Amino acid sequence: MTRARSNAVVGAVKAGDIMVKHRYGVDATGIAIKIGQLFSRGKSDFVHAGIASSPTTIIEMDGDGLQENSLLIKNAKYTYDVFRCAIPSIAEGAAQTAIMMRQGVAPGGGFNAGGTTQMPYTIGGAVKSLGRGGGVQSTDRVNTLLDQLLAGGKQAFFCSGHVVYCYLVAMEQANIAIQGSFPLQNMQAVFGMEARYYNPSFLHQHLSNNQNFTRVGKVRGGVRVG
Repeated sequence: MTRARSNAVVGAVKAGDIMVKHRYGVDATGIAIKIGQLFSRGKSDFVHAGIASSPTTIIEMDGDGLQENSLLIKNAKYTYDVFRCAIPSIAEGAAQTAIMMRQGVAPGGGFNAGGTTQMPYTIGGAVKSLGRGGGVQSTDRVNTLLDQLLAGGKQAFFCSGHVVYCYLVAMEQANIAIQGSFPLQNMQAVFGMEARYYNPSFLHQHLSNNQNFTRVGKVRGGVRVG
């Protein structure tokens, strides 16, 4: 999509910010996630998450696959708790990873085969995120993913898992660019488990208690409201 531009007073959101959505007219998937979270990690008040691609847009995984939506138009009615990474280069890298993935699955993108999106939302991932976590490992995620997608394969993500995945890729690439600059122990301090284990509420809880992130506040329509 074309990134929305507006004369509205915006600026509460920066590319790379993690946006955890408050409940709003929960659909069937959201209800299942909410119920599961009651018996899992984190509160059940948050059932979706995405990553800001600009001050006015969010890249998010939903039932239609990987989407980029306007915070000023399509998502203007939703309220998010916004968290900002204290390591700007990693936040920027995470945003670029999300943008790259979105461009790859857009019509005409390099990950498309016969017009079908190759990066669907996964209900299975939503269920797995409610279970017990596994420690994060250092792997070359981005090249593995690209090889799989360009070969015509599929990689399914759950919404909050996609957000964490983008951050893990950014940290890995930082370490690859300058060998040893972002070792595994640093990755584990930011996200200690693999992406698939972070449901939206647990992600919110994790970000609220992690020194590598700052809560910007509540945002609606690209403007801070609390």
